[in-house]
Amino acid sequence: MMTLRPLLLSPGRTGALSCDDPVSTTEAMCCYCGCDIGKGRDMVGSIEGEDCVLCALVQNLVRPRIDEEACIVWVPELSQPAVNVMIRRVHLTLRAHKERVETDAKPTKAVGIIPALYHVAQALLDRRREAAARLGTSSPSELADALLRLPADAYSGRDRLLGGARLLPLGRLYDGSSDIYPEIVDSWAASRRATRN
Repeated sequence: MMTLRPLLLSPGRTGALSCDDPVSTTEAMCCYCGCDIGKGRDMVGSIEGEDCVLCALVQNLVRPRIDEEACIVWVPELSQPAVNVMIRRVHLTLRAHKERVETDAKPTKAVGIIPALYHVAQALLDRRREAAARLGTSSPSELADALLRLPADAYSGRDRLLGGARLLPLGRLYDGSSDIYPEIVDSWAASRRATRN
């Protein structure tokens, strides 16, 4: 059984970035959420090569377009990995039904599970108001700036300071001007199919 590591909101990690994908995405599991790694994790700043793109995003709040890719929400009843697994499942299912995965996109079909998935994403998105009320912002870049200004002892205790603050991926991930998130979701789906066979 895999032991998962704690996942904390962080401004960024240092080290050289690589655009290489893992050798075997069907076998590599994220050390934070336990899901398959899939494509794209190195585009976010995965240094260890053991985290999926959503968990790597949580630890790289200084990305150039982070405020378009994610927002801060207040969800103390869920851990950050649980939020990532939930939104990943929403995005996988929407993509499988040929729907857009962006959190602000309206579904084109109001049948089956699709409206429920939309409402799950919207319910999480609505929690950014609570984050703004408690933290003064729901912007990942503003939170990163504040975290970078903390003294070392306060920074090391940021999990207590941030309480129920979580990063909510918004269904976009930019490599320059290109949104590569749909490809990443497709790689997760391919990994799931390969694992079943």
